[in-house]
Amino acid sequence: MKAVDYVSVLVLAILAGFFGGLGTRSILADIQAPAVPGAQVVKASSFQLVDEHGTILAALDTMEGGSPALVFYDADHGARVVFEMSGDGDPRLFLLDRDGHIRTILGLGLDAAGSPFVRLRDKDGHVVWSTP
Repeated sequence: MKAVDYVSVLVLAILAGFFGGLGTRSILADIQAPAVPGAQVVKASSFQLVDEHGTILAALDTMEGGSPALVFYDADHGARVVFEMSGDGDPRLFLLDRDGHIRTILGLGLDAAGSPFVRLRDKDGHVVWSTP
């Protein structure tokens, strides 16, 4: 396969997962997990997943403005995957390269109707593909 074919397959896989998730969300929108009787509630402003050496692998934290975010880190403690809620409550997924540049963005909330969008960027931050 050519590089263009690999990119096309990757984009289609990402879009299929994204839109499959949207479909599942609409199907399961009214289903709520049952509360476990006697369950304890743990509250904190941040949670960190660490390895046996104390290295942070992932964090559930709040971003500036108070929106929640789940961040996954690489071995050099660089953020590589960020799943966050925008200030308007719209979900966004960011994939970052080893240099910390955002290379892929998937999200909802492009407009007031909450439309989905995808942006693929090159290493310099220029958009190489997007929808819509």
